Amino acid sequence: MNGIRRWLAAAVIAAASLSCAHALPAQTPFAELRIDASDLDIPDRNISIVLYHRDEAGQFQPDGTREVSCRLNRTTKDASFFIQTDSDGVWLSVDYLTDVNGDGVYELLEDEQAPVWDVMDSYGILAVPTGDPPVLEAGLPHLLSPDMLIQRSLEAVQDRLPGGSTPLTEEENGQKQRELPLCMVRLRHTDPEDGQSYEQTYYIQITDNVGMPLDVSPNDWYYDAVNFVLSRGYFTGSSSGLFLPDGQLTRAQLAQVLWAMSGYPETQEARFSDVSPDDWFCQAVSWCQQEGLIAGYPNQTFSPNSLLSREQLVTVLYSYAQRAGVSLRTSVELSQYTDGGATSPWAAESMRWALTHELLPITDDLLQPGAIVSRAELASALYAYSLQFDIYGSAISSGLR
Repeated sequence: MNGIRRWLAAAVIAAASLSCAHALPAQTPFAELRIDASDLDIPDRNISIVLYHRDEAGQFQPDGTREVSCRLNRTTKDASFFIQTDSDGVWLSVDYLTDVNGDGVYELLEDEQAPVWDVMDSYGILAVPTGDPPVLEAGLPHLLSPDMLIQRSLEAVQDRLPGGSTPLTEEENGQKQRELPLCMVRLRHTDPEDGQSYEQTYYIQITDNVGMPLDVSPNDWYYDAVNFVLSRGYFTGSSSGLFLPDGQLTRAQLAQVLWAMSGYPETQEARFSDVSPDDWFCQAVSWCQQEGLIAGYPNQTFSPNSLLSREQLVTVLYSYAQRAGVSLRTSVELSQYTDGGATSPWAAESMRWALTHELLPITDDLLQPGAIVSRAELASALYAYSLQFDIYGSAISSGLR
């Protein structure tokens, strides 16, 4: 949809403000923020924010938390932001909601005496205010470039890392650029008739990939893997727009992914007492049983909600690879790992194969064969499988032969 301008009425996407200014009645907006981008979405999002204020020594210290429900304007880096004001005396400010420690909670720094937020002048330049904020001339469009937002966002992150003026610290040698801060853009106006201050608030996030779930950052180790499985249609996000990378994997979910990888082939319905024809996973489970990938139990149950361990996962993927005709070579010994001996005998060959082809993330030389698999780990395994076996001329998308 490149070149299509998204005219976003401020009254439609204005979110709850964090200040005490009066909320503007929806029928009387005094300005608009308009966005032109090749890709844009506006998911609803709940944001956790820790407020910080400076103490007597000038250091920022936590001072309460806020939960904010807003509509988040996620846009690609080619966006242009147009501000159209209908009243005199309108000015624009930008606060940067950072997450420098990567805990999923945003930091918002507040200090009226020594501001840590920006104001925009009529040329679209963002800078820390040094006096009365510059006002935007009514009736004229004003442009705020994404490059300016990105530049100031990165500077805000750097200021809040070690060496800046806040106690928001990362682990030693652990500084790394995470996703850009959420930009909280506020259009402000004091009504000359009633003397009241009003504002319209927008939350903007500039990103490389608008379609990525809200809980997956470009700096997460599984980012490329999640992008891969979502783009191929092997996974779907949750109804809340999240991927839930730490969510635990069930037998039914793995069956569904394997079935999707192979193109949703037709299959005969399996007879399991705990699998109904109306279950979303019925066909996937039936196909996996038919192909010998995930067997049922002697009591004629499948146990679709049972969780999968890492050694169980690699055993299933080994069977998948065997039927797909890709390499089953192994060159890694389990004894190389601290807990390699904890691998069950029935999973040893599959584990050696998975390690040879780097399908499992390893931390501190631990295999953790009995640990429950997360959605991120499965995505990573499938991505690594694709990279490895494309080399041998058998991409994962071709499914079983």
